[in-house]
Amino acid sequence: MKINSLHCPVTNALTVLGGKWKINIIFLLSNKTMRFGAIKNTLQGITQQMLSKQLKELERDKLIIRTVHDTIPLKVTYELTDLGKSSIPVLNSMYEWGIKQQSKLSKIIKLNHEVVNR
Repeated sequence: MKINSLHCPVTNALTVLGGKWKINIIFLLSNKTMRFGAIKNTLQGITQQMLSKQLKELERDKLIIRTVHDTIPLKVTYELTDLGKSSIPVLNSMYEWGIKQQSKLSKIIKLNHEVVNR
């Protein structure tokens, strides 16, 4: 049996949500609108270039809205769209699963995956 990945809802969700920092960004924006610098300062270890790339992809995929405010100096804010907000319950479920399985997952990650400072 062949599976068409475009028709698999899980694959589609992971395609849009996938990326090292996207889930963290969505969680940050789940409670408030934030500026670029505030997001960067909260996410330890992310580079300015990587944050910019992840935000552009989230905006392209309609998960966040980028608003440029007509002020001096220029102010840019980011917030979740309704589509982005609709991902929060799923991410919360993944978070709960991760908490429950943390010991097992940590062992698997140490054995099988390259671990970068988290």
